[in-house]
Amino acid sequence: MPAPSSPVRRRTQADRSTATRTKIIQATITLLQTQGYAATTIQRIAKAAGVSLGALQHHYPAKAQIMAMVLRHYALKRTRLYRPAMRHKSQPEQRVDAMLSAMWTLVTEGPDFIATVEIELARRSDPELAAATEPVLARIDQFMTGWLSGRQHGKPDPKFVMLRLLNSTFLRGVAIEIARGTPLSELKEAYEIWCGFSRAELLAIVKDTP
Repeated sequence: MPAPSSPVRRRTQADRSTATRTKIIQATITLLQTQGYAATTIQRIAKAAGVSLGALQHHYPAKAQIMAMVLRHYALKRTRLYRPAMRHKSQPEQRVDAMLSAMWTLVTEGPDFIATVEIELARRSDPELAAATEPVLARIDQFMTGWLSGRQHGKPDPKFVMLRLLNSTFLRGVAIEIARGTPLSELKEAYEIWCGFSRAELLAIVKDTP
């Protein structure tokens, strides 16, 4: 006698809402990478996501809110990559090597990073976008500084903040070079040189930190 089949679980409204938001975010990332920020209108996002404009605006009433969610999506992706990479890395050189390796993966695999660069560039002339995305960007910077210093709580040494800024600046430059068509092989070689500088600077900071 055949075993009774398991009942098919019906999708709930929450499931459908999550699926819609996911489609919107993924469509936005793709448009930002291929078309740029100005061309990534809410009408184009809705069309690319395969949802109605009304459905999109139900979840995200303003374009700035969609962009903030793209940054949050990227931050979560970065966290999921960093946490296992940094786990059990007690020595400063182990931390920076693991972090730099994870950074390279983030920048070179998928459209997410260049999409965040498009958003950050647009903030300078869009006060609404700047206000909506500031908390997310501040949180990302805080986590990066914490991972570099090995301390997720408390006020970090300003030198770790500067090292985080230098690394972020270099990575944004790499993303732009990728968009310009510079071969990854050339960028990888330049990145390895940069990693040497960053590693040496981190060790010097740790040595001078009480």
